[in-house]
Amino acid sequence: MGDPMHKGEYQDRRNLAFRDIKDMNAPWRSVLALARQGRCAKGEDVRLGRDLLFLERGKVRLTHYSKEGMEKTLWYIREGCIFGETPFFDPMPGEGVFTCMTDCVIYAFSAQALDRIGKERPDLLRNLFQSMARKLRVMSCHASSLYLDDVLARLCKFLSQRLVPDSSPLVAKIGISRQELASLLGTHRISLYRVLRLQEERGLFGPITRGTMTILRPHEFYKLAEK
Repeated sequence: MGDPMHKGEYQDRRNLAFRDIKDMNAPWRSVLALARQGRCAKGEDVRLGRDLLFLERGKVRLTHYSKEGMEKTLWYIREGCIFGETPFFDPMPGEGVFTCMTDCVIYAFSAQALDRIGKERPDLLRNLFQSMARKLRVMSCHASSLYLDDVLARLCKFLSQRLVPDSSPLVAKIGISRQELASLLGTHRISLYRVLRLQEERGLFGPITRGTMTILRPHEFYKLAEK
C-alpha cells in the first residue's frame, strides 16, 4: 500500500472536524416518489416546516445566528443527504438557517410519509439514525477543534478533508470564500488572512489560486491535521 503523503489520499477517520456531509442517505432515493419535489435558487434560504428534507442535488450551508446578529457556519451538506431532522423531530424555535450555496433540488417527506417508510422500509430508518449519529460525531469534532486547536490546526484539518487524490505537489480544493472559511473555522477573516500569509512566508502553503491551495511541506501539514 502506497504512502498517502505522496498520493494525496490522506484520510484520518478520527478527524471529522469541518467535513462536508455527502451521500449519507443515498438509499432514500428509492422512496422519493413519497416526497414532494421542490427547487431553491442559489442564495435562497430553505423554509423549514414539519417535513424531513432530502437534498437530491446541490449544496446547502447551515448557519447559526446569535441574538446580536453574529453568525457561525456549522457545516455544509451536499447531495444525497437528509437534513432538517432537528426541527422535524423537535419543533422548537431555533437559530439555524439552511442556505442554498448552489441551485438545489430538495424533496420533502411528510410525517405521514415517514410513518409509511418506517413500516415498509425499516432499513431506511436505520440509515437515518446512523446519519444522525455521524452528524453528532462531526459536530463534536468540530466543537472540540474550535475549543482546543489554534487557527492553523483547524485550517489543516479543513484542508485534509479536501485533498486532491494523486496530486503532486499536494493540493487541496477549498471550495468556499475566505469569509465563509473564516466563519467555519471560528475566526475573523483578518486573523485567517494573517495565518495564511505567515504560512506562505514560512513555506508550509503556496498561495491560494483559483480556489485551491498547494501544501509544500506535507509531513508538517499532516502533523497539524492530526492534532
